Amino acid sequence: MRQIFLEMGFTEIKGGIIQSSFWNFDALFQPQDHPARDMQDTFHLGSTCQLPTEYPEKIAAMHEHGGDIDSCGWGGIWDRELAGRNVLRTHTTAVTVKYLADNPEPPVKAFCIDRAYRRETIDPTHTPEFEQLEGVVMDKDMSFADLLGLLAEFYHRMGFEEIRFRPGYFPYTEPSVEPEVYVDGLGWVELGGAGVFRTEVTEPLGIKEPVLAWGLGVSRLAMLKLGLKDLRLLYQSDIDWLRKSEVCRI
Repeated sequence: MRQIFLEMGFTEIKGGIIQSSFWNFDALFQPQDHPARDMQDTFHLGSTCQLPTEYPEKIAAMHEHGGDIDSCGWGGIWDRELAGRNVLRTHTTAVTVKYLADNPEPPVKAFCIDRAYRRETIDPTHTPEFEQLEGVVMDKDMSFADLLGLLAEFYHRMGFEEIRFRPGYFPYTEPSVEPEVYVDGLGWVELGGAGVFRTEVTEPLGIKEPVLAWGLGVSRLAMLKLGLKDLRLLYQSDIDWLRKSEVCRI
């Protein structure tokens, strides 16, 4: 997956596992007192951090009344203290949105493959930590059609022949989609989310051009490619499995 995006001209970026609620939620226009904030079960930490100096006022205005654009915002009063509380990142979007804030001039093509953390009950398809492939493209005249074409090209290079997109919802993108691939024996399998960043996200950060964004499930892709039925097999150190595997015998 890394090689595919490098070949497509993307820059690989990294970021901290511990993120402020500001970058993990607020900069992405996720309301502080709304169920949308609870879409991802979060590991909250006891520590806090200093907010950046140049964005909070604009973020507050956007949340409270829509800032200077044609938006109503979320209403209420934006809580600076809440934004400063640290969390284990629930998605690597916290890394890419900060990278965009630091690089607001087009063109930008960046991706991040790293771990995210959510309070999940462990079962064959869920674990509390997982890998995510996050990416953004920011440039003039970028469109939703460009996003679909880019993702289709990625999945084709991964070896999936049939790809489709169905409408989805995320607080920070509009329009939003969930890409699916067809797997023999399983049918259509959803592999992540994608969309175009809302103006409520880009305007406070000084970004003037459209931003295409996606977050893809690395672990689920690995399960499909390796023919696994249980996600936990990707993380367990099973010596017996290693001894019996084809790779070991080779």
